[in-house]
Amino acid sequence: MLLLRKSGAISFDDILTVNGLRCITFQQACQEYGLLRGDQQWHDALNEAAQFQSPRQLRMLFAMICGFGEVEDVPDLWVQHQVSLCEDFVHRYSEQTGPHYALADIEELLTSYNLSLQKLHLPTVDLPASV
Repeated sequence: MLLLRKSGAISFDDILTVNGLRCITFQQACQEYGLLRGDQQWHDALNEAAQFQSPRQLRMLFAMICGFGEVEDVPDLWVQHQVSLCEDFVHRYSEQTGPHYALADIEELLTSYNLSLQKLHLPTVDLPASV
């Protein structure tokens, strides 16, 4: 993406220079050009999906985003979308325990990506075995 943005570059220094300032990393140069939006694309995807998908489908999407996307701040993604990710469990149980059940479901979904809540710095939960 950066090479397409910086036409005529003949050296790495040219590529790293944005508006006369030399960036330290290529990622920083991409950010200066506005090519990287942090986690905004993941927030946008979850917001859009929340309009027509069930909470279970949102949790599946959340796990897929964590598994395939390069999410910078997974805990923030969870916090920002917790209400829609937990809606069914909150309705079934309570506002206090609903998020625990949602996290347990997400934990199970994450196993197919060789991930866990702990690896993603999300709260871990212990639910009764009968659930």
